Amino acid sequence: MKNFRDRLAAVPDTALWLGLAGLIPFVSGGIGVWLKVLGDIRFALPLIVLAYGCLIAAFLGGVRWGAAMQNNEAANLPRHLILAIMPTLMALVAFILPLPQAFTLLIVLFVAQGVLDLNAVQQTRLADWYAPLRLLLTIIAALSMTSLLVHVLTN
Repeated sequence: MKNFRDRLAAVPDTALWLGLAGLIPFVSGGIGVWLKVLGDIRFALPLIVLAYGCLIAAFLGGVRWGAAMQNNEAANLPRHLILAIMPTLMALVAFILPLPQAFTLLIVLFVAQGVLDLNAVQQTRLADWYAPLRLLLTIIAALSMTSLLVHVLTN
C-alpha cells in the first residue's frame, strides 16, 4: 500500500484533482440511489450515471488515440487506433442496452481499458504517473457502477 501511495504522490496535482472530481457523478449516483431522502431524483440517477459513464469511456479511448499519435509506432499504429475507438463504440452499445446490461458492459469496459492502460504505462506509451491514477479512478468508478447495477437489479 505504501508503494501505491508513493506512486500516487507522483501524479501531477491538476491531474489528480480533476480525476477525483470526475468521480463525483459516479460516487453520487452509486450512493444516491440508496438514499430514500432524495425522493424521485433517485430514479434518474442510474440514467444520469450511465450517460456520464459512456462519455468517460469515450474520453478513455481518446487517451489511447493521443498516445498512439505521440508514440510514432508506424507498424502498430492501426492496432492502437482501432483499440482507441473501441471504448466509444462499446459505450454507444451500452447506452442503448437495458440498464443492467449497460452497467455490466461499462464495468467490464472500464476494467479492461484500465488493464490496457496499465500495460501501456509499462511499455512507456503513457506517462508513469498515469498508472496509479487510472487504477484508483477505475476501482472507484467500477464500484460505484456496481452499486447502481445491484440497485437496478433489486428494485
